[in-house]
Amino acid sequence: MRIFLSELKKHKYSFFWFAVHVLVGILATLSALPVVGFFYVVFLYSLVNVFQVSSQDRPKLLAEIIIYFASFESIGRLAQADPFLPYELGKYILLLLSPLGILLSKGRTIKGALGFMILVLAIPAIFFDESGRVAPIEVRFNILGLLNIGFAIWFFSSLKINLRTLVGWSKLLIYPIVSVLVFTIIRTPDLDSVDFSLGANFSTSGGFGSNQVSTILGLGVFLTAACILLNYRLTGFRWMDFVLLLLLTTQGLLTFSRGGMIGGILGVLVMIYYLTKLSMAERKRLSIPNFKKFVLPLVVFLFIVAAVANSITGGMLLLRYMGETQGTLTGTADKSLDKITSNRAGLFVKDIELFVEYPVMGVGVGASTYLREDFKGYAPHIELSRLLAEHGILGLLIFSVFIAVFILNKNKAPENISRGFLLACFIIGFLATFHSATRTYITPLLMGISSVLMVNMAKRNVKQAPAGNPKPMPLSFGQEENSRVSY
Repeated sequence: MRIFLSELKKHKYSFFWFAVHVLVGILATLSALPVVGFFYVVFLYSLVNVFQVSSQDRPKLLAEIIIYFASFESIGRLAQADPFLPYELGKYILLLLSPLGILLSKGRTIKGALGFMILVLAIPAIFFDESGRVAPIEVRFNILGLLNIGFAIWFFSSLKINLRTLVGWSKLLIYPIVSVLVFTIIRTPDLDSVDFSLGANFSTSGGFGSNQVSTILGLGVFLTAACILLNYRLTGFRWMDFVLLLLLTTQGLLTFSRGGMIGGILGVLVMIYYLTKLSMAERKRLSIPNFKKFVLPLVVFLFIVAAVANSITGGMLLLRYMGETQGTLTGTADKSLDKITSNRAGLFVKDIELFVEYPVMGVGVGASTYLREDFKGYAPHIELSRLLAEHGILGLLIFSVFIAVFILNKNKAPENISRGFLLACFIIGFLATFHSATRTYITPLLMGISSVLMVNMAKRNVKQAPAGNPKPMPLSFGQEENSRVSY
């Protein structure tokens, strides 16, 4: 029996699997059943695969199962597949499989200890409620993302992977995003009939939360752009990767939700920065083409796409990213930080006021929604202020642990490519907490991936080089191994 996720990553099948996920997106616009059926068939098959690989390879395969299947959360929400694909599918998969991976993995690291610390610090606020109105479902909604961050950092930090594996994970992340992209494009009405106002646009986000869809598409922009820079073919063809990037960027911008797209573009810039630090020897050793010939065309390409999208919206897109609203344009409202951030600054201030009032243990998980002055009934949008308001001083410690993980990730990766890729993942996941809290699988999954322990490819290749050839063997990002299992 073949290992499904190994087959999914093979270069020779790239276009086939890309087309399959395009089809999933098309069918999802008609009915949730094809998405549900495809998910459970390949998910159960992959769980069987866990028992077919060696014990030392099982944690890595579990990690890939988490990466790929957690990413179905978004297309499940768009297709309204709940309860067959639960609304918080990604969080449940992480919560189920990460502890199993921890048990199977023998790796113990400082970052793993920090992940465990997040779990310990998060628990106390579950058991009290200063508002007296929080329902159990609200506790679950607000705490699962944080618990999953702890579990994901703990588990993924126990894995040792090489650069080829890390970049290969891009396919596992991007394919479900392709389905989301296709769904939103099909569900978008004729653009001439879309009312582009200075607010989030649900008609271009498949009728679902534009902020969440923008975050997903922004991640897709980063992954596609990074793979273009590394000459790694997601679809099997370079020109098609550029078309994919064009569609992801355009659709993401047209959602008029800024946070997700800003995070994705920032991830691209981080990747470019670290690629510029590559020496000629590193490029030659890793068989990386002269990426500089892609940088300027890529930047110009993204600029042109943004300009065209702005033209489609009659100039409203640029005004949206400048923080303008209908009120500020007509002069009926002053331009302020709260207006620019769509009330998130106000939410942040009110959460800080709750922290000042309840500094030790906070108000309890979910209670801030009912205790904020002027913003009662508003769900948390900024994880930092939610941590302070609902967890008190323990929330501040949790946030400090996030920063510690970031610093460790920055200093531990052995190569500039892996360092750039991991830091970009962490930054995209971390920034998502400032506009979407931990509503999606994006934050825990990316913060977990960013915590893996990278194996230096030079040392690994020297060790695996055939006798009589002492030089390191080159690594090509354009192709993967075609072996039955690529672990």
